Amino acid sequence: MKIVAVIPLKKGLGKENLTYFTAQDIPNGSIVTVPLRQKKVLGLVVSSEDVALTKSNIKGMPFNLKKINEVKGRSIFLKEYLISAIETSKYFASGRNNGITSLIPAVLRENYDKIAKLNFKDGPWGNSLKDRPYLKSEKLLFQAPLEDRLSVYKTLIRGSFALKKSVFMVLPTEHDIETFTEALSKGIEQFTFAISGGSSAKKIIKKIEQITNTPHPMLILGTAPFLSIPRYDIGTIIVEHESSTAYKMIAKPHFDLRFFAELFAAKINAKFILSDSLLRYESIARQETDGLIPMHPLSFRINFDGQIEILGKEGKFKVLADESIEEIKNALAKKKSVFIFSLRKGLATMTVCKDCGETISCLKCGAPLVLYLSHRGKKRMFVCNRCQKDMSGETLCAFCGSWNLMPLGIGTDTVYEEIKKLFPKIKIFKLDKESAQTAKGAERIIKEFEENPGILIGTEMAFFYLRNKVAFSIIASFDSLWSLPSFKMGEKIIQIILSITGRTTDKIIIQTKNENDPAILAIKSENLLSFVREELEDRKNFDYPPFKRFIKITHLGDKEQTIKAKKILEEIFKEYNPEIFSGFVARLKGKYVTNALIKMDPKKWSLPEISAGSSIDENLLAKLLSLPPNFEVLVDPEDLL
Repeated sequence: MKIVAVIPLKKGLGKENLTYFTAQDIPNGSIVTVPLRQKKVLGLVVSSEDVALTKSNIKGMPFNLKKINEVKGRSIFLKEYLISAIETSKYFASGRNNGITSLIPAVLRENYDKIAKLNFKDGPWGNSLKDRPYLKSEKLLFQAPLEDRLSVYKTLIRGSFALKKSVFMVLPTEHDIETFTEALSKGIEQFTFAISGGSSAKKIIKKIEQITNTPHPMLILGTAPFLSIPRYDIGTIIVEHESSTAYKMIAKPHFDLRFFAELFAAKINAKFILSDSLLRYESIARQETDGLIPMHPLSFRINFDGQIEILGKEGKFKVLADESIEEIKNALAKKKSVFIFSLRKGLATMTVCKDCGETISCLKCGAPLVLYLSHRGKKRMFVCNRCQKDMSGETLCAFCGSWNLMPLGIGTDTVYEEIKKLFPKIKIFKLDKESAQTAKGAERIIKEFEENPGILIGTEMAFFYLRNKVAFSIIASFDSLWSLPSFKMGEKIIQIILSITGRTTDKIIIQTKNENDPAILAIKSENLLSFVREELEDRKNFDYPPFKRFIKITHLGDKEQTIKAKKILEEIFKEYNPEIFSGFVARLKGKYVTNALIKMDPKKWSLPEISAGSSIDENLLAKLLSLPPNFEVLVDPEDLL
């Protein structure tokens, strides 16, 4: 008789693994079916011991052991894939069952029997790829305009095929998958496979069968969880559009899929490439910290053939400047499309003095201040999202001393109403989370806009769906971009501008009241290198990532629970000197928000495959995993608010 530890492939379980018994010898890594809460669920065997060796432990168990229902045999998933999933769970301080389940697509778990019956072509390494001597492990950075990247990829794919190696390009969204498949599949259509969770189970299973049974090397384009398909000849893994926030899982366990893809590439000894028009600053800094090598010298030029005009606003506040309105008229007269970008966060993304027209800016760094409610919801306060300085909501104008301040927010609705008044006969489209609550809804809006050129007003959401370039774009309020509640906002602003240049042909107008903003000056120079260097230097001075590892713990509760939570956080993590603070938003889901921030040396919270010589602080990990469910742990959070 054997006692077997099993990780259930089901989310939401509090325990790391469950214990069952069986008369069979079941190797580690096998897939079984086990009884759980009156249901049968898939499970992964992680250990097995003879009952004689564990007899004393069995007597002490407060429950009766249940029998394993069925042994389905050795897992179809690569050993390296499962280990990568378990270690990723560790890095993000999450339970192993949640981690593995999140990284195996639902269609593979729900149709495991069908997929296991496919005629898998085992390589000479069985279900493990650790002994592939012909593969050389490299970690590379690739930063260049899209057209240049596509050209290099075509050469790389041909070279890989010649060496009998497949290439897997990891992409963040289905739209990205479609775009890159169209650009890279010409001439190799029969060896190109695009796969994502958006298709029906039947189509995905058919695609998996083709991927596993095609002997010729191939190009696979898909989201990160489809790396779980056991293809034995993958020699290169490319994480394309690596700056996309879609790589961060919104729901628990909040994994960063870029991290997982890099870890898996290291486990199978494959070449790994991080690629984008502008890489995340953390990735750029890894040239020095982790020895990542640029494939080509990193390009920091703004690759835009049209005209960029910086339009400084003066005097009375207007949603659209007169020059912007004239350009819209000219574009519409030529039956060309217009895109107006808008972003709004906080109570007001900017505040101006009604007497002199000046923007209320941070006295320390000059960025526009954003108006928020304090954590108790009774007091307004100005916050600088660049350097975190805060000021009283009763601040006076620094230029003329006036108290006559006017909070403004140029959101999509504000722009929409203004455009309706100016162009009552023109078809106007709006794309944000309110106007399109589903992907299909967003696709309908974009399709109609592209078939009937008019004016599209949108947030960042539009970048995911615009297929064709527009002739003319306007950033309605550059200053409002600083309202992004993130220490990464300088980087995000440049990414937004690059997204707009990549979707515009003729002209871009950037409306601002601060023409001397460092990001504006970088755009004017058409070279971002100095700006990126300064931003990284600021992060180093402020102890921000990538120079520190951030671990944020968030608690939601009523007043009494919040007081207890603060004491718990102070006591449990006292040796790590946590910074404990309340959220600026008064309540979330009717409860008070409390945050604790732990700053770690990156070498003390990473994995050797990611950063040589690093490890996970096991003491801190145990403390994080011991927290009750009403505490949420975020490793590498996007913001601190």
